[in-house]
Amino acid sequence: WTDNYKNLRNTSQYGYYSVSANDCTNFVSQCLKAGGMKNRSGLYTSKSAWYYNNTKPSHTWGGAQNFYNHWKSRAGIATSVSYLRGGDVVSADFGGDGSIDHTAIITKNTATSSANNSSHKYLTQHTIDREEKIVSTNKSYTLKYWFDKGYKVYGYEMDKASN
Repeated sequence: WTDNYKNLRNTSQYGYYSVSANDCTNFVSQCLKAGGMKNRSGLYTSKSAWYYNNTKPSHTWGGAQNFYNHWKSRAGIATSVSYLRGGDVVSADFGGDGSIDHTAIITKNTATSSANNSSHKYLTQHTIDREEKIVSTNKSYTLKYWFDKGYKVYGYEMDKASN
């Protein structure tokens, strides 16, 4: 998954699907699909379905809360940041109200051990486009940034997801 996001990141037509302005979860879903994650068919409003087609994507494809509802069952929530690697996905609840607001993908992990160090887990996202750094400050864009902001974070070990 980490290599495939580079082909998707800077265009409005990713080569798969058209997008609109608020597309963080759509972007991550495309990364997962490009990395080989299999679609799950079903009623587009079902939390067990995850797919995109030219007529209508599933709700879990592009909605942050719906994506969370799907992947917490399919991949599970990591019990520690130390388990997260490149290619894993994270969701954020900005306000601590139990509602997922954002989705990003870990595209680089510089940790040399299994230490629980969020400053080594670099994020890439859309909506506000960021690729491992915050352009305006040139600072690293890592999970530590999210924790410092007080976000509630949920990570999915994608290699454990049922495909």
